[in-house]
Amino acid sequence: MKLRSDCISCLMERAAYECEMIFGDEEEARIGVLKEISCLLCSHPGESVTPAFMGTERERILKMRSGLTDPHADVKMRSNEVAKALLPVAVEYFTTHSDGVEALVRIAAAANSMEYGVKGYAYDDDAFRTEFMKVLNERLNWNRDSVLSAISKHDKVLYLTDNAGEVFFDAFVVKKLAEMGKKVVVSPKSGAIINDATVTDWREAAAYVDVPSTVDIVPAASCIGVSREDASEEFLHILNDDEYLVIAKGMGNYEAISEFEQDYRQRLIYILRAKCMPVARSIGVNRGELVAKLV
Repeated sequence: MKLRSDCISCLMERAAYECEMIFGDEEEARIGVLKEISCLLCSHPGESVTPAFMGTERERILKMRSGLTDPHADVKMRSNEVAKALLPVAVEYFTTHSDGVEALVRIAAAANSMEYGVKGYAYDDDAFRTEFMKVLNERLNWNRDSVLSAISKHDKVLYLTDNAGEVFFDAFVVKKLAEMGKKVVVSPKSGAIINDATVTDWREAAAYVDVPSTVDIVPAASCIGVSREDASEEFLHILNDDEYLVIAKGMGNYEAISEFEQDYRQRLIYILRAKCMPVARSIGVNRGELVAKLV
């Protein structure tokens, strides 16, 4: 998915949100960062880059200017605590659902609601706590039979995580996939980038829900979505193995992978909430909908 005009204002609004979070009242520092990010946006034609690429570059500027290795550490910690408190709801939903695999898809999609700083998307921890069961039963825009069939027939799964917080629900989903006899490889980020789950976040979540030791960790690079240029050979080997079903969580993975998704047809599933209009239009769904789509 290439950069759209709406993406530019969203990237800048997210930058302003993060500058306030990181620098507080340090006006000079905030202005300096926003100027540099503005120059970055002006230097790349929209038709040549993805929003995920621009978001990654924005985050690198913020980290360099702030000197922080993980500017979102506090937000991620808070999200993780919210997720821990809500896990019993997901477990109950799974155990009472008539179709266990469908329940897992819905849990994974609902968890992608946990996101901060997206233009036009309002998320609140307290509201999510009270509405989580409602979110689990929300309308899911998906090609149901194709998605369930793909999960059923593939014995190997590469699971690309997205945000901290939701990674605890991902850990539960991965645990159940492993208990079904599937070989699962999980790919969190190798280093901090926005509020995405890192290897450290995954390990905390995996220990919390008791994910089997048979589940391997092969991190993606420290970037939003997937960059085949930055990824390790080990990650690319698994990604390109036709035996693996790829489950890609979140908008960042969609923004990046949709540029080369033709290489993974019939074995790539996007699971996300379409929080912005450019992503919703690109997928062909309504903004705000939960989505599970087999390419």
